[in-house]
Formats: sequence, C-alpha cells, structure tokens
Amino acid sequence: IIKDKEYMDFLDWLKQMGCPKTKLTLAEFSNTGRGMMATKDIKAGEVIVQVPESNLVTMKSLGAIYGSRIVRAKKKINSHMIIALHIALMMQDPERLGWLPYLRLLPKKFDTMPIRYPKELFDLLPPHAQAHVNRQRSKIMADYNSTLEFLKVNNDLLKRPLEYEDYEWAWLVVNTRCIYLDAKKQDTADNIALAPMLDFLNHTHDAKTEGFFCTKTKSYKIKTLLPYKKGEQVFINYGPHDNCFILVEYGFVTPNNPFNYALVDNSFLQLSIPGESPSAKKDKMDLLTMSGYFCDYALHRNDVSFRLMVAMRLRLINPFSTASVATQFEIAKWHNVVSGELDQISSENERLLPKYIEILCDTLLSDAKKSLSILARKPTTFPVVHLQQLWIETRDIALSVIDKIHRNEQL
Repeated sequence: IIKDKEYMDFLDWLKQMGCPKTKLTLAEFSNTGRGMMATKDIKAGEVIVQVPESNLVTMKSLGAIYGSRIVRAKKKINSHMIIALHIALMMQDPERLGWLPYLRLLPKKFDTMPIRYPKELFDLLPPHAQAHVNRQRSKIMADYNSTLEFLKVNNDLLKRPLEYEDYEWAWLVVNTRCIYLDAKKQDTADNIALAPMLDFLNHTHDAKTEGFFCTKTKSYKIKTLLPYKKGEQVFINYGPHDNCFILVEYGFVTPNNPFNYALVDNSFLQLSIPGESPSAKKDKMDLLTMSGYFCDYALHRNDVSFRLMVAMRLRLINPFSTASVATQFEIAKWHNVVSGELDQISSENERLLPKYIEILCDTLLSDAKKSLSILARKPTTFPVVHLQQLWIETRDIALSVIDKIHRNEQL
C-alpha cells in the first residue's frame, strides 16, 4: 500500500473537493505497477468510485476558463486538445488552480508508450503497431499545431512557450487517463473527461464494470459487476482491445488476452503464387479494394479471419485475366462464395487454400523468432518485456493455425 506524502495530500484534496470515500487505496503491484487495492470486501453491484461533476475536467467545465476563447478559435478545439492544453498550462503554474496534489501523482514520463520508444525498440514492433504509432504521432503533431494557432491569440495564458515535449506529455495524460462520459458515443471527441481517482484504476479484459453519469447525484460512477476480496487489485475494462492496441494507446499489455490477433497484410502482399503474373496480381488487388476486402487480414488463435479467406481464394484463381470470359466466370463464382451462395470456387482452390495460409503463418513464425532473438539480448525493461509478450502471442497464434491445418480441420 502506498502511503507517501504525495498520495496522502491527494486524499485530503479529494475530501476537500467533495469526493465520497471509497473502499480503494493506491498500491504497488508486481505485475501491473501502481493500481487500486480493495481495503474491504466489495460486493458485485457496488459503486467503487464516484467523481462529482465539479471534479470532472471536461470541455463543459473548462468552458468557464476558456469558453469565449474557444468559440473565437479559427480551428476547432476539441475536448482532447483543450484538456491537454489545460494540463500543460497547470504544469506551468501548478498552484494557481489548486490541482497540485493531483498533478504530483501524474506519470513523470511515458517510457512504456511505443511513441516514446528508441528507434531500435520501435523497429521491433509488429508492422501494424508501427503504423498505429505513426498515426498517433501525426495526430499529436496536428493537435499541437492547432493549439499553437490558438495560443497565438491567447498568449496571455502562457507563463513560457509551450514546447512540443510538454504538449505531447499532456496529450498522453489525456489519452491514457480520460473516460467516455457516454459509452455509446466513443467516437465523439467532446465526450471525454479526466476523472481524478478513477484514472488510477487499471484495465483487464475480464473486468466487468459499468460507467455512467448519475444525474441525481451529479457525479460519474463506476460500478463493478464482480466481487473483490480485501487486498485484491480492482480493475476496470477499457473495452475489447488486443494487446497491440492497448500497448500503443496505454503503454501496457495484459496476460491471456482473448482479443489478440496477428495481421498478415505485408506477407499477403509479398506472397508469391506460381502462375500469377504482376498484372494479374494488380487486378486482384484492385478487385479486393473495390469489394472492400483489401488488407486487414487477421489470424486468431485457431482461426482465420473471413477477410483473409476471401482474399486468398481470389489470389488462388490462376490463370487470371480480366479480359478472359473464363476469368470473369471465376470472379462471379468468387463473389458468390463471398456472399454465401456458393461453398467454393473449385475443389482445387480449396485444396490450395490451407497451404498458402500456412505459408503466411510460417512468415509470422520467422518474424517472431527473429524479433524474440534480438529482444533476448537486451536489458530487461518494461518495453522489452511488452514486446516479447507481443511476439510470443504472435508466435502462438501462428502455431495454433498451423496445428489446425495439420489436423485437417476446416478453416
């Protein structure tokens, strides 16, 4: 149990802010780091955290501080951007708004986030995770540039210039700690809130919780649907995410995650099939694109995604010439298989299907073996351990599909 001065000051601050007492306390856990421990038995159906509306940092609550400035902004400032800016500004003058006890408990750095990895570790991420990080980096840079535009006409808010590193840190605080006020509107940028105390709860895929805003008490509540014993870590559930997503967005991974999958897009695109000319391959890729089946090809434990099966069946139509009547007939059959009107294009097509799926699995195994070999020679750090887990999971998924193929089970 953590009882340092910073945390005790934070508890006093919560009390002053009107937050009800909970059956939780901050503790250090060997497998997750900091998290919330039950100080008493908790029953299923109990509210484990309740944050008053006055203590939620939202676009609405910040309207009192920045409202007219936001309205006048040339570029739209969404919740993520304004909350990140607010945190960055508070860090420049921590005592001005009285939030210093909370600010002191925020992470000092985000070294477990792939966006902060050194290049030699970033290069060991699976390709789709690298792409995810690059999109994230572009998003942060775009938000930073929009924020700088906002600050050009609101320069009086600053104690000193807002550097990119400080904004990125604040942006990651929001990304890793905010909750959706309405779970049904997760695509709405103005639907997020920073909720002190609640944001110390860690995620696990098998936690069962309900989060909701209670209009009667004017507070955001988290209710657990599972019981916890005194001394156990209490979790919440961010949603059905695989470990690559969780690592990129939040900086950790979870054990035995049932939502894990391995993407084989690059291997599929580089796959060499006898009798398939470059022009035929291009025509097939165009057809997959037009049909909505280009890329996002996944392998799951003991399972192959429908998208990959669809795409591979098309790749295995050879010879292939869109000017040929015979090819058009095969394409028509392919469409019928996709829609479920036919079971197969041909017996030969189905015979070859598992063979080429196994080739993709072999490529995954090779990538995993190479990455794990490199990681084994590096010092043990959280990023290295996280990467090792990703590649072990990738390896195990590939092996499970190969095993299914060797047992002649239907894919």
